[in-house]
Amino acid sequence: MGALLISGTGGADAADPGPGLVAGANGGSQSNRCDTSSAIGPVTVAASPTEISNETDCVNYAESGVAEQKNRCRTHSVIGPITIALAPGSEVDNRTNCVNISKSGHVRKQTNDCDSTSVVGPITIGPGEVKNGANCVNVASSEPENGKQKKSADGAKSGKSGSQGGRQ
Repeated sequence: MGALLISGTGGADAADPGPGLVAGANGGSQSNRCDTSSAIGPVTVAASPTEISNETDCVNYAESGVAEQKNRCRTHSVIGPITIALAPGSEVDNRTNCVNISKSGHVRKQTNDCDSTSVVGPITIGPGEVKNGANCVNVASSEPENGKQKKSADGAKSGKSGSQGGRQ
């Protein structure tokens, strides 16, 4: 089975055990802007079972206090992906993943803006499985001083599709 991976990634890591956010402390900011895009495609013609992933991953991780964590991630194409003559057992994944994690819980704001879209398509001809989805996750410990957590996800849907997200 062949595999094709097209991806963009971004990551910010704050593991310094510095002071948590207390009154008057500024804390830092973690931000990712990740794009995986194409004008036409990816175009796939697969005569045998294959796996294709078109994916964007953005992750912010903080051990100690951080003022803000935010992601803006896009997996998109103007035309496509176009998949023709997939063999049974083939899988095509178009996915955007945004994750913010604050281990200490001392975070004022966590936001995700994730999209997996195409203007025309995906166009699929064949028995394979095509999945489009955007996944957004904000995680902070249960500290009472946590601020806002906001998620938005918008996934273009075709075949078996999924989209997760919402206000928290």
